[in-house]
Amino acid sequence: MIRIMSMEWLKLTRRWMPRILIVMVAGLTVVAFWGEATRSAERMNLLMPRGWLAALTLCSFFAAFFWPVLGGSWAGNEYGWGTIRTILTRRPYRIEQVIGALAMLFIGLAIALIVLLLVASAAGIVIAVLTGNHLFVSGVMSGSFALLVLKGFLAAWYVSAFYLFLAYAAATIFRSAAVGIGFGIGATFAQVILFRIFEGLGGVWETIAKHFPFEYTNNLITEVVHGGLVSGTDLASVGANSPSISDSFIWLTLYSVILLAITLYAVRTRDVTA
Repeated sequence: MIRIMSMEWLKLTRRWMPRILIVMVAGLTVVAFWGEATRSAERMNLLMPRGWLAALTLCSFFAAFFWPVLGGSWAGNEYGWGTIRTILTRRPYRIEQVIGALAMLFIGLAIALIVLLLVASAAGIVIAVLTGNHLFVSGVMSGSFALLVLKGFLAAWYVSAFYLFLAYAAATIFRSAAVGIGFGIGATFAQVILFRIFEGLGGVWETIAKHFPFEYTNNLITEVVHGGLVSGTDLASVGANSPSISDSFIWLTLYSVILLAITLYAVRTRDVTA
């Protein structure tokens, strides 16, 4: 396992795609900060230390559209390029190969979120200077707030990991990067559209819609961090019927376990080198 993880880490640090995706998400976060800063009611959420919570909220939203690219390409390209043949000729346990790759990708996500928090800190400081506010808002930072930031970080990481794994699983099962990326991103758009349709139909259809993964990922980070943001602002708003933190965590974990079981079964039993 250590050798597999070392190889995956080497790939993670040498390939350009992870760096490009981080730059793109960071750029969108800065743009979102700039847009929110033009609204006086939302501006206080962007100043440090609240800016960390705002950044984690935005990064969780962007996760559905960027991290599937990494997950889908990471698994699918091994089959498209044929390098999976070389890997398996060294006779590693196939399950270990999948687990090792996912472990390094998840670690990479944590590092990416730290980088994004640093970028958000710089953006928040620039906004404070341009708007004549203090660089660091007094009376906000405390032990409980630091714990809230940590919880927000873990929630943002969990949401990002879910979307990455969704695409990774699809790419592995169908042995195609295009399918993995398309399914990872397309599933989000499909859920948004179906949610509106099912919600309008009401009854059992509305109940089904409320169990879509997007509904849980979309609310998890907000439920976690809204208490540390300015009350009444958009970033701090929570729907009346939004799922609780525990419900979101349980259902996302259940979906992930099912996906993992299907993925490991496919890798273990199918001729993945064909």
